[in-house]
Amino acid sequence: MTMAQLSLLFLLVAYSVAVSARSFRRQEDTFTNPINQAKGADPCMRLINGTYFMTSTQNTDISMWMSDTVEGLHTAEKITLFTDDTEGRNFDFWAPEFWYLDGTWYIYYAVAGNYDDNTHRMHVLRGGTDEADPSTGPYEYVGPLIPDNFDTWAVDGSILELDDARYFVFSGQQTDTPWTQCLYISAMSDPVTLTGDAQIISCPEYTWETAATPVQEGPEPITYDGTTYIVYSASHCSTIDYALGLLTLTTGANPMLAASWTKNSEPLFSKDEEAGVYGPGHHFMFQTGDGYYFAYHGKTLEDQYSCGDERTTRVQPFTFNSTGPVFPAPVAVDVAVPEPSLL
Repeated sequence: MTMAQLSLLFLLVAYSVAVSARSFRRQEDTFTNPINQAKGADPCMRLINGTYFMTSTQNTDISMWMSDTVEGLHTAEKITLFTDDTEGRNFDFWAPEFWYLDGTWYIYYAVAGNYDDNTHRMHVLRGGTDEADPSTGPYEYVGPLIPDNFDTWAVDGSILELDDARYFVFSGQQTDTPWTQCLYISAMSDPVTLTGDAQIISCPEYTWETAATPVQEGPEPITYDGTTYIVYSASHCSTIDYALGLLTLTTGANPMLAASWTKNSEPLFSKDEEAGVYGPGHHFMFQTGDGYYFAYHGKTLEDQYSCGDERTTRVQPFTFNSTGPVFPAPVAVDVAVPEPSLL
């Protein structure tokens, strides 16, 4: 073989290796939905120092998964953080969210007692102090989170931090009407204490918020470019019409007043029958190295009329424009989605 032929062979081999490497990187740079095959409702997900941490409704416990990639969450080991057989708070653990506040991890969740959904209330756990690892504990029960004026059905608690103040936002039953879930806000004096009365900031009114039952739940605050928003879920979770809506806080206004919030008349994110995604909602937004992503749950069968374990966690990027968050159309299962860049 001549030197020219050897050179050509070397170039061909190098090209083949480069193509293979690029193909491998492309595979590594994407993930597919769903992230979990069952019990994936109400996800909370964060990217912390290059590691993804995720929780979702497990009903019987509060658990977490962790991975260096979103794709890796498919096979990540389940880490059980907390169980409780105490009468009065031992049934249907829903929508745990983990927050690092004042140097400590806390988990906010709804739980009922004695197999009675009507007793669902918000509760809080206290965990470890390692900011880089919310899976460390042990997590210990602190107590219920019940506003002075609102000892009734409540779920889906989250945290709003604004202008050096902290608030607890949640979904609760409006007791003076047939079953209606509104969004409430309460001031917090510390991560485990609510102060004063809870105030309604929004109730369902549009058709897309009232499928099967008038519902607003899963409120998730986010502040971007000086404006605060709450993205929430609407309509009953059993329906294929479950969707996300948007509230915008008037700059400088008191977040405890309903008049301070403006609601979009159209949903922000909803089903896509062509993609086979039904009832998408109850999301959590998190920041990555190249922008923002959100985790949410959805269903793949049009006839899945339930709030059960067939709801699976999905993840997609989203953006902002001058009017707030801009969510894309839901992607079908097994469609490649770009892995986020690490922070």
